[in-house]
Amino acid sequence: MRIYLLRHGQSLSALEAKVKKDADRPLSDQGRRDVERMARFLVDRGAAPGLILHSPLKRATQTAGEAARAWEAPPPLEAFTPLSNELGPEDLLAAIRKRSTGLAEVLAVGHQPQLGEFAQFLTGESFALRPGGLIALETSDSGARKLWSFNPEDLP
Repeated sequence: MRIYLLRHGQSLSALEAKVKKDADRPLSDQGRRDVERMARFLVDRGAAPGLILHSPLKRATQTAGEAARAWEAPPPLEAFTPLSNELGPEDLLAAIRKRSTGLAEVLAVGHQPQLGEFAQFLTGESFALRPGGLIALETSDSGARKLWSFNPEDLP
């Protein structure tokens, strides 16, 4: 299965957003633009996730929604609590595999440090995943290999 890991886009601080809880912080305008560019990049590379799983935190939910709009037929979105920085890499992999049974590709939208640690657990490589950053992994029963990774500033 191919897993695309997308870190939520740049978000406003709690003070800027005038919210009390970290979970309620929204994307910034720059964050929305970055996510839109990264999603178009995915579409241009032929990505076709059958499902977009996302952390239930506002900035990740907004990131998933922005990303879904890049496809002519947007993949379904699903709030997925395991992507809210609560699980370690091994448990996260089991949760994603269980939820995406039968799918060839899935897009997982979440947070650091969880996504970077997850990718490192699978590949043995360390990743500098910035807001809006994207990693493509090809998984198998024995692990995964990195296909590519980009941060928004890496795109033309």
